Amino acid sequence: MAKKEAKKEEAKNNVIVEKFQKTSEAVTEKIKDYNEKYLAETIEKGKKTFKEYNEKYVSQNIEKGKETIKEYNEKYVTKTLDKGKEYFDGPYKKISKTVDEFLAKGRDMEKDALKKLDEVVDNGKKIMYKIPMVETVEKKVSKSLNSLPSIINMPNKGEIKKLTMAMQALNTNIETLKKQKAA
Repeated sequence: MAKKEAKKEEAKNNVIVEKFQKTSEAVTEKIKDYNEKYLAETIEKGKKTFKEYNEKYVSQNIEKGKETIKEYNEKYVTKTLDKGKEYFDGPYKKISKTVDEFLAKGRDMEKDALKKLDEVVDNGKKIMYKIPMVETVEKKVSKSLNSLPSIINMPNKGEIKKLTMAMQALNTNIETLKKQKAA
């Protein structure tokens, strides 16, 4: 008996599902018809109207606006900018000229000071060599500096020159041997 009731219950559920599917299909069909009849036409009309409105009013106003801005820039903005440049260029050029003159005078003063310093150094050298011990001290310092490489076991200029000549002679001999061996 439980099986019969379960089959009746299942049959009821199937009938409800079928009715729900039919109702859903009918509603979907009506919505589709409504969209095709009313919305699609309205949207197309709106697009057309919007396009016409843009062509008649918006694009013309944009072009007029561009022309107006261009005229305004030519009449007012460009002139104002030119006046502003003149306003700032004048003082800038004066300052720039003054700085250039100041730098030129400074360079001249520097040259004069260097000349004076050179004269002082030359006079100092002349006076210094008149002092009896200066020449002796200078010779001893030079001799000490020249002997410094030998004290710390460094070769002097003459030794380096001899070593360089020996290396060149050795390289020449090696080259000669290579040529003889190759031949």
